[in-house]
Amino acid sequence: MVKQRITGTGQSNNLDIVKFIAVSTMNTTTPPPFSIGGSCTYYADNGDEFYATFAGTSTPNADGTLTVKMTHTITGGTGKFKNAKGTLIGNTIANLRNPTNTIIVKGDITY
Repeated sequence: MVKQRITGTGQSNNLDIVKFIAVSTMNTTTPPPFSIGGSCTYYADNGDEFYATFAGTSTPNADGTLTVKMTHTITGGTGKFKNAKGTLIGNTIANLRNPTNTIIVKGDITY
């Protein structure tokens, strides 16, 4: 089992999200693709937050990167996201040797 804290910054198109912090656990005790899961907090530029749990897979690639696919279930938040609900799908190619990666997240949120 590999547990890690993942942080990111950026800009969402519609929600003013500027940062996220995730705590992820990857099960490496079985053959790939490895299962992953955890929790995540997304932060808006005004300080409002929304929370999600996620689950998915992490598949090693021949070049040493990982293809990561996950589904986030939004579970609430603060401020304008107080009653947030929805689903986000995230995809990335993670390069552990270079900690600057890009995650593409798409989905629906109601708040």
